Order: sequence, then C-alpha cells, then structure tokens
Amino acid sequence: MSVAPLASSRNDFLICRQRQDDSYRLYRVDPQAAEVFVPMETGGQGSFDHSYGMAQTGGYLLQWSPLCDNDGTPGYRFALRAFDPHAADPLNGTLVQSGFWKKTKFWGHRDYYSDDPDEDRHLDLLPVSSFVFSLIPARGRGTFELWNFDPKPDDPGNADPMPEPYTRQGGFPLIRRGYALIPLGNYVLERLPDGSRFRLWSFDPQQEVPLSLPTVQSGRWDEIDASHELVALGDHVLDWRPEDGRFRLWGFDPQRPEVLIGPVREGSLPEGIGPDARLIGFQSRRPVDSLRAGTPGTLDFMRSKIRHVVYYMLESRSFDNVCGWLYQKGEPNHVIGPAGDFEGASTDDYNWHEGRKVHVSQFKDGQLSDKWDLKALDQDPFHDTTDVLQQMFANPADYWERATPDMGGFVLNNANDQVMETFSPAQLPVLNGLAGEFAVSDRWFSSIPGGTDVNRGFSVTGSAFDRLGTWEGGNAYEYWPKSRHRQSIWKVLWSQGITDWKIYDAVLWKKHVFTYQLYLQGQIPTVDADPSRFIAGLDQFKQDAKDGKLPSFSYLEPIWYAPSDTTSYHPGTDPIPGERALNEIYEAISNGPGWEHTLLVVTFDKNGGVYDHVAPPYARKPWPNDCHDGFAYDLMGPRVPAIMVSPWIREGTVVRADGEVPFDSTSFAATLLDWFGVPRPQWGLGDRMAVAPTFETVFQAAQPRTTTPRFTPPYDKSFPQGS
Repeated sequence: MSVAPLASSRNDFLICRQRQDDSYRLYRVDPQAAEVFVPMETGGQGSFDHSYGMAQTGGYLLQWSPLCDNDGTPGYRFALRAFDPHAADPLNGTLVQSGFWKKTKFWGHRDYYSDDPDEDRHLDLLPVSSFVFSLIPARGRGTFELWNFDPKPDDPGNADPMPEPYTRQGGFPLIRRGYALIPLGNYVLERLPDGSRFRLWSFDPQQEVPLSLPTVQSGRWDEIDASHELVALGDHVLDWRPEDGRFRLWGFDPQRPEVLIGPVREGSLPEGIGPDARLIGFQSRRPVDSLRAGTPGTLDFMRSKIRHVVYYMLESRSFDNVCGWLYQKGEPNHVIGPAGDFEGASTDDYNWHEGRKVHVSQFKDGQLSDKWDLKALDQDPFHDTTDVLQQMFANPADYWERATPDMGGFVLNNANDQVMETFSPAQLPVLNGLAGEFAVSDRWFSSIPGGTDVNRGFSVTGSAFDRLGTWEGGNAYEYWPKSRHRQSIWKVLWSQGITDWKIYDAVLWKKHVFTYQLYLQGQIPTVDADPSRFIAGLDQFKQDAKDGKLPSFSYLEPIWYAPSDTTSYHPGTDPIPGERALNEIYEAISNGPGWEHTLLVVTFDKNGGVYDHVAPPYARKPWPNDCHDGFAYDLMGPRVPAIMVSPWIREGTVVRADGEVPFDSTSFAATLLDWFGVPRPQWGLGDRMAVAPTFETVFQAAQPRTTTPRFTPPYDKSFPQGS
C-alpha cells in the first residue's frame, strides 16, 4: 500500500475511530486517484477517547464528552480544535476553545423528552455549515435546537463556540429516534431506520424549522440497506459494509430523485478500517498547489499572486448603459471563455412604444460639456421585480411559460424614452478606462430581476432571503438583524478561522452601515460585540491602501443616493462624483505598495430599470423551497458591468464563463471563497452559489505590468473641470 504525499489537489480526509478503544487512523481521500483512501505519513496512528463525540464544524474539529459531572453539575466537556492532517496527532491538535456545557443548555428545565432513560447520556450534535443542531430524538417528537457557531478564532481560551441559539427549541414533525442525519452542504440527507428509505431536506437557517417541509427528494435505494453505513466525504457519500469492508463512493446531486449518483468508485477499504470502525469525514481548506501556481489562468496562480481582494459594488446601471460602447471602434485584445464578438450596445436595438420604435442612443451624442449635466435620466426608473419582469418580457406572463426574455418592455414600463439612452467611454472615462485597460465581462448578469437589497443579498449570501423588493427603511430595516436569516460570506470565513476582512462605508444609511445591517449583523456574536474592528470609513480604506495595510478582503460601499455627490452612479443623479470616487479608489490601490498583489472588482448590483439588449438566462434556484409572489428566483436579471483590475490582467481582456452557466453576482463570492481555499461543501450559501462559475481565468499575464494606466475623470455643468 502506498503512502499519501503531503501535497494533493484535494484536501479531504477520513478519520477512522474505533468503538471499543482509543486508537484512530487518518486517510487522505481522492476519488480520482488510483487508491481512493491512502494513510497519511504523519498522524497515521494516534489516540483519542473513544467515548467522545466528534464532528467537523466550520474549519475545526468539535469534540464533546458523554454526560459527566463537574463539581456537582451534570453536563458535557467540550473542545474545539484546529485540525492539521500533517500533525503527529491530528485529533489532539491546537485547542481553540475548551470548557463545560451544562446539561440545562440543551435540556432546559425539562427532565426528559422521551421514554429513553438514557437520552442524555450521549449528546447528539449535528454541525451543518456554520451552525450546529442539538438533537434529542424520541419515538414521537424529534426535539431540536439550532445553535450559532462562533469559534472566536482570534481569542482562544474557554469561550463557548455555540454561544447562543439561532432558533428556539422546536420539534421535527417527521425526524425521530433511529433516523440518521447526514449533512451535505446546504442539505441534510435523512436515512430512515430500514436503511433503504431516505428523505432529503433543505437546510435553511432562516426558517423556524430549519429542515422544513416539503422535502426536496424522498425515495428508496435499491442497492443500500441496513447492512450499509453512510458518511459524508465532502461532496461525496461513502457507502460501506462493516461486515466485509466493501465500499462504494457516490456523487451527490440534490436535483436528481435518487440523490446518490454512481457509484463513482468502489472496492475494498484499507485493512485498518474494520467492523468496529466509526468513520468521520473532514474537509480542510485547500492549500495552494505549487505545481499549478506557475500556470496563468488557474486558481492556484491567482492564489499565489493575489493577497488582497477589493470589492466595490455600485448601483443600477446596465451593461449597455455605461459600458456598451467600450469597443465601438474595435474588438478586445483577448477573449477568455467562449469566443464571439463583444456584446456591446447598438443603435439598431429598440423598444416599441405607442406604435413607434425607440432606439438605443447616446446621451448628448456621447459628448462632454460644461453647458449641461451628465445626468441623462431625470428620475429613477422602476426596478422592483414586477417592473423588471415587464421590462424583460413585454408580456410578463411569458416568464411562467419559461419563454426567452424579449427585452422589449423597458420603455413601456417606465413611459420614458430615457431608459434607452447610454453613455460613451468619453463621458465615463474612468469606468470604461478600467474596463478597457484591464478586464470586463460582457456576460455578467444581475442575480434576479429586481431591486437593490435582493441583488446585493445574492452577492454576499447567495440568495434574496426569499424576499422581493427592498427593506432598507423603517422597522423592517431597523430590526432586520434580530430576525433569523441566511448566513453571509463573512460568517463562512469566520467559521473557517478567517478574520482578516473589513467593510469600508462611505456614508451611514438610516443611521446604520448598510451592508453590516442587512447582511452581517446578528450572525457572528464576537463581531457584533465590537464591530469597529471590522468596519471603517472609505477614507480609511484609501489610507490603508496607501500604507500597505489592506486586509485580505475589503468590501467597499459608495454614497448611495444623496441630493448631491452620489458616488454609486445611481440613475437620477449625476455620475461625475461616482467617476471621481472610483478613480480615487483606483489611485489609492495602484499607488500603494500592495498594488502588485491586489485585485479590484467593480460591478453593479442591478440594471435599475435601464435597458440592456441581452436576454438573461434561467438559473438555479438559490434554495429549493424559495418562491415569492409567484417568482421562483430561477431567472437572472439584465446584464451589469463587472470589471477586474490587477497588474496580472492583460490589457483589453473580455472574460466569460465557460459552460452553460454565465457569471452573476454569486460569481464574485464563489471566486473569493475559492481564493481563500474554503471547500464548496462547507459554504452553505445555497444552490446558486454552489454552481456559480468563477473568474480566476482572467489572470493571464505571466508577469505583472510595469506601467500603470491613469485616468482623468469627466466634467459637466455642475462639476466643471478643476472643481
């Protein structure tokens, strides 16, 4: 039998513990290798108390004892450990937190929940994504409580990594004693006591019952019965028989009725895995593959060159509206992804309105002047979901027929020809300059037809929280952090021990930092206790960039919508302040010592009711049971610009996603998490995010540029030259 090298393209592991003694062994798992299970060189054999429970939670190992006594108080000892598969004793790795849970934490003041007198002897914990279920199954009621996971990675000691419940204690209507639960990304696979029947549940932490009806799939396996045991291994399921050591490795596809696909591999388990074994899967963060780090266009190349990612999401402009004329006088130098002409604007495109054609045009013939403002739109176009559906389908009922959008209803919906007007590169020289000097995608769509909050939600959480419209004001906005909702990329990073990130805001929105208020607050108790560590002003970002002190991930907010000096490019306002602010951000980064190792991504949340000619595609629903007012979140919205800026990107690049799924806002988050090395089954950000294409292919320069382009912001009547 061969021995696993210390470097591998996969970082999946199988922990083999024994039921009757404290020995264990560790194996690397690679479904594509000649041997699927290979013992590790280090940590091949160790010792850990076999009476303890154990499971991967975030990027850590959570371990807990059977019921014990602590100075007369019944409860459970716990330890949260870093997992290093290359250590001499991986199950006894560095302690992050340790302590004692009182039994009343889980049982409250009830003496029992079932007719089992030993129901409290062993604590039943089920980590799912960045949360942990505590379960007390009975023959009738399946009692559960969902706990928030907070490892406090920067403050090791005796803190409780499950400090507070995320849902109140409740009861599953169908899940009871003897039903095995297997977490798989955004799902939990339930195996019924006969071993052959199954149900697949969507895990949704914003629901009162997080494994809520209806089930996603249910059925019976023909080839799996009670003699088989199942364990999750990343995005696969290991099916093995203790009696003879035979195994099958199945793919997992929640879209398929049978759920388990394959088998992709089968054979005999290593000799060290016998009938007394208890198997646990663990996925570590993926290390950079040194063999691929020198190959441009690969994720490992990006990870080896980029140390700082900066994300700047602007507002309410379609691709045609602000970048459609970028290559009017020629084609890009490089097209990455599917070949084809640049998908720019054309005056041949039009909408019908009252019996006449309203063609695409350039505002003021694409010219700058100090005699007029560059405002173009005199008011904010309609852009709620019902509006954008009408803009995309002249007959909105066509959505429910799964028709291809005709993009023919923009003028009809807004009763305003101005939605067909566009800006030239001369009018927006900073935005178009960055797009032309570096990279832009002409096939990047807003995530759904709709407004600000839902589309921004997709970009950092993978969904719209099963909501439509906006809730950025009033009581809904004020009290939103106190409600249950789906986790964000920041919680995923935190649960993996990644804390080097910051939100930089330009202005408070209704007394709050908008992004923190809607998408982060209430998810990480440690961050909520001192948010000033993770939030700063945009001026501080510029200073941090100039000083070489940027965090690994910076999220930037613009000035949203103000009487003057709006920097978000929002329709109904002058885009000159937005051009100036964008140039200042670029200058701060490109003049700083970290420029060579920084990626700036500039995009827009939505089209904002402004015309674009490319029909958006239908898409994967973010959560299986999502549906609001008849809209199933299964259609992308109109295109928006997405610009990537780095000295490792060649001039004049247009990047497109390979395959049938195009880029949308989830592609940024997916690329970010891949760049951090977080395995996709650990994300828990919904199905759209799980299949989102990534754009590491944009890094094609073998060497960084030695010259840095500079841009001059535009001017108009309200913002003249030199002002």
